[in-house]
Amino acid sequence: MKSKSDHADWIVLGLALVPPCLLSWLILRFWVDLPQWDQWGYVPFFEKFSRSALTFGDLFGQVNEFRQFFPNLVFVALGWLTRWDVRYEMLVTFLLACLVASNVYHLAERTIEDNRSLRLWLILIANLIIFSPAQYQNWLQGQQLVYLFPIACVTTCLRVAASGWNLKTKFALCAGLSVISTFSSANGILCWLVVLPVLMLAGPRQGHTGRRWLLGAWVAGLFLSAALYLFHYHKPVSTPSPFAALSQPLHAIIYFFGFLGAPLALERGKVAAVVGLVLFFIFGVSCINLFQHRRDPALVLRMTIWLMIGWYSVLTAIMTTVGRVGFGVGQSQNTRYLGFSAYLIVALVFLVTIITQNLSLRRPGSTMAIQIRRMAFLSAGALILLQPFILISSVQRMAVMRRTLRQAKALLLFINLKEDPELVKVLYPDRTFLTKEANELNQLGFLRPALIKTSRVEEFATSPNSKPTDYGSWDRFTWMDQNQFRASGRLTFPYHRDLADAILLAYKTADSDTVMFRIVRPQERPAGLWGYDTQAGQWEVSFSAGELPAQPVTLSAWGFDADTGKAFRLKGSFEVPESEVQRHAQLKSPE
Repeated sequence: MKSKSDHADWIVLGLALVPPCLLSWLILRFWVDLPQWDQWGYVPFFEKFSRSALTFGDLFGQVNEFRQFFPNLVFVALGWLTRWDVRYEMLVTFLLACLVASNVYHLAERTIEDNRSLRLWLILIANLIIFSPAQYQNWLQGQQLVYLFPIACVTTCLRVAASGWNLKTKFALCAGLSVISTFSSANGILCWLVVLPVLMLAGPRQGHTGRRWLLGAWVAGLFLSAALYLFHYHKPVSTPSPFAALSQPLHAIIYFFGFLGAPLALERGKVAAVVGLVLFFIFGVSCINLFQHRRDPALVLRMTIWLMIGWYSVLTAIMTTVGRVGFGVGQSQNTRYLGFSAYLIVALVFLVTIITQNLSLRRPGSTMAIQIRRMAFLSAGALILLQPFILISSVQRMAVMRRTLRQAKALLLFINLKEDPELVKVLYPDRTFLTKEANELNQLGFLRPALIKTSRVEEFATSPNSKPTDYGSWDRFTWMDQNQFRASGRLTFPYHRDLADAILLAYKTADSDTVMFRIVRPQERPAGLWGYDTQAGQWEVSFSAGELPAQPVTLSAWGFDADTGKAFRLKGSFEVPESEVQRHAQLKSPE
């Protein structure tokens, strides 16, 4: 029969699986099939691949500070197989996080001995950090899998290094993973540095000559990788000077600590800096503790494994501070960086436990051991209690991000017909480049739905049998001074989980089809934890008489669904009589 402790362990194991399960549901709930920012730079890859013209140089080329050759292979292969549905990239990102969590689990088995229940509780806490929705940008932007490659390589290397395999096999596998890490992200070269100490400490042991050869080969691999990375490297024009950290040392310090504390600060810079300072202090104490017990090989190895994961985050914080502090201290709270900084907290969870266990073993019943244990329990409890607040805040931001991207997708589909400044704020800063690449994607058949080719609403409208009252209404139409009109209404969409992604205004003359002349994004108000109030979508837009033909017209409003590329007629229409058209025509100043 199973004991009560076994049942309790199964319960804790079930709780440890909640964070990845919850995150997977959130990704499925809020993802949008739309390239963002640097992803548009991959469109030429697909165009060249379609002509069998894609080269090694294309894949190895510099992207910002990155040489992300191996992620590029994934982007191209996965993109071609899925007709570049970027949601599959988000799934790969999630799977990489699962690999990291699996590695952490096995490393915990290697370092937290003879206490299965404690290990499971620690895994639960680690999973809360690894799968935290606070780094929502990483989960909802396909290209962010680049940020997961290095830590996946680092933790896999540490798992290999801590295994019982032959030392040459360990070095060979870890060197290969370090190459992958180096050519995946700007901080990927850290894999060479943080894995080596564990490789040197872990058995089985060989002779000094063999170990020196392996060490020499490792150092050669590090320098060759660095030299290849820097080959024809150039500083991106858009990035600040790396000397900003020297000219603004106080800002650099605040940025550094804010970077480290961001996973627990809910995007509050001052709180993050304080939290980061505390975390760094604990990490420093852990390093000192290791030095004090350097004559205990087993303890040194157990601690070094987690210290190297912590150093990965700390060294990345230093690199990011040097490269980004010129953007301002607040930039340290970019949620994308949580994919780097979160692992200091993961490392400390296990380091503090190992230190506490060792102190209790060496000094049973000592006051210091009891105090450290109490502080560890209180910190773990506070971290767990913080999770609902992180979840609520993150889910609301995910909902906003989803709505923003869906609206941007609707605007993108009309990019050849109507200009909208929102696209350069949300998708890519260069509208000319964005237009070119969107049309290229459309020709490849990789844009779903296809770009709208005409302003005639009948060509992309739903069935005429649909009821306008089902989707919303155009409630008010006001003739303003200075040759301006104002229109406003509401959306309902009872048969859709989301509101319309755009509102189209159209006119129809006595002898013409319905022609779209204005596109506008609807406004929503927040409605609780899981999204937005689908009964409260409001839209309002002003336009000039110059946008209408110089004859009587009937105006109508349409909701637009970015997933289907279809327009839905809203209830209500307004007539602009000939006399009013003529009056406004007289107000128009000749060019």
